[in-house]
Amino acid sequence: MVARRYTLGITVFVNADGSLGLYENGLRQNAIFLYNLFRQSDRFEKVYLLNHGDGELDRAKEAHAPVDLDAIVRTPDVESELDFVICIGAAIDEPTITRMRKRGTKLISYRGGNASVISMEATICTPPRADAARFFDVDHFDAIWMTPQHLHTNQGFIETIYRQPIIEVPQIWSPMFLESRATQLNLRYGYREGVKDRRVAVLDPNITVMKTSHMPMLVCEAAFRRAPELVQQVLVCNASQLNQNEGFKNFCHMLSIIRSGKLTLEARFPTADFLSQHANAVVTHHWENGLNYLYYDVLYGGYPLIHNSEYIRDYGYYYPSWDAMKGGEVLIEALQSHEANLKTYRQHCDELIHRVGATNPDNVALHERLVLST
Repeated sequence: MVARRYTLGITVFVNADGSLGLYENGLRQNAIFLYNLFRQSDRFEKVYLLNHGDGELDRAKEAHAPVDLDAIVRTPDVESELDFVICIGAAIDEPTITRMRKRGTKLISYRGGNASVISMEATICTPPRADAARFFDVDHFDAIWMTPQHLHTNQGFIETIYRQPIIEVPQIWSPMFLESRATQLNLRYGYREGVKDRRVAVLDPNITVMKTSHMPMLVCEAAFRRAPELVQQVLVCNASQLNQNEGFKNFCHMLSIIRSGKLTLEARFPTADFLSQHANAVVTHHWENGLNYLYYDVLYGGYPLIHNSEYIRDYGYYYPSWDAMKGGEVLIEALQSHEANLKTYRQHCDELIHRVGATNPDNVALHERLVLST
């Protein structure tokens, strides 16, 4: 007996200018990773990317994107075909959700962000955050998925609001966006042996308390105080807009590495662009957000990653959370020893990259099973 094959939709957001914004945040890439994952499954005959954004796809603008552009459709055009929908890259309006549920489509909410923290930030920030989660869809989902890094602070929040248990799913990743960007711009991505100029990047986004540049800057400060000759330059990205923030300016004023002229505040750049051209090590820090595509980007390139994530404690160079002095020691160790251990480092990182791979058969089988059991 031949098993039935299904049709699946995964939501994406097309910007008003027709772009997919694939380098704006990890969630947009996550939707494409899921698309590629389910395309590997024999149980799904069709997989669509359902555009619930503000604009229509501009094919010329996204000609170089590593995405099957033909798969991007508006939901009404394929609604009658859909057996399952994963809401991840964009919210679906309530009338459409209601209509799909009536015809028997199973709906899965993939919680890629941390609604509890974002809701708290939106409540107390001035001006308030504009991206706080909306909960009009409380009664509409058949399952809710969440990746491990958000469980501690977000599971109880979402389970209470949505009145159903969370299903844990692994984080998945692929180097496809790194490789595409490097090919498109003719970049040489990856750690280069023999480089004497040690330039450290801080790439935390500075848009949530979960990922700011404060601790990475303190780690670099601690390393600079102990071994100033090792740190030629520190480039803090996603931070140039903070030049006018009095609290941040006061923080920066106390750092000797800034007074020395070795630390600068930079604008926002895609990871491939910046590491290929400007830096050869990365320091990062998270608070209750210990899985991050940035980690895989850096490790895939063989760059030293100095981080505090317990989830990948055995990869890169780990330091305990909030311990800037220890982080400084670890950064010094990384700068001194990385090149000598580069071959082993790369081989070890490859194990992690395979484990989280979007087309890893184990990940395909798990996600297939979870969808079909919804």
